[in-house]
Amino acid sequence: MKPIDKLRPHHILCERYLEFDISGRGETFIKMSTAVKEFLAADGDQEIELIEGIDGLCRSCPECRNERCDSSFGNEDQVRRLDGIVLKGLGLSYGDTRTVAKLNKLIRANAPLPFCRTKCPWRDECTIFQLSG
Repeated sequence: MKPIDKLRPHHILCERYLEFDISGRGETFIKMSTAVKEFLAADGDQEIELIEGIDGLCRSCPECRNERCDSSFGNEDQVRRLDGIVLKGLGLSYGDTRTVAKLNKLIRANAPLPFCRTKCPWRDECTIFQLSG
């Protein structure tokens, strides 16, 4: 599988909606982020496995150190809690594999999650609120 075929749960939800300046994270991260967005937008039969912990997108980020997220927006423990919220909100589990089309259908039916509306630290940069009215 390619690195984008295995993603942590919040990446399958959030990566498609977040719009903020990522230029400070470097060219490698920008390329990977673009690849993930394009992969998710394809809405096809490509499969994604939901994994626990860091994924290929994380590894391309300069805020990933020693196999852990060290972002000022949330450390690895906080990000894992966010992943759990996304899993629960979409009715999924770690290790589940779904096609992009099925994941997109689930997301369209359930997003934004209650957490997105009230507690997400990135909600001001999230286009889902523009899309959902």
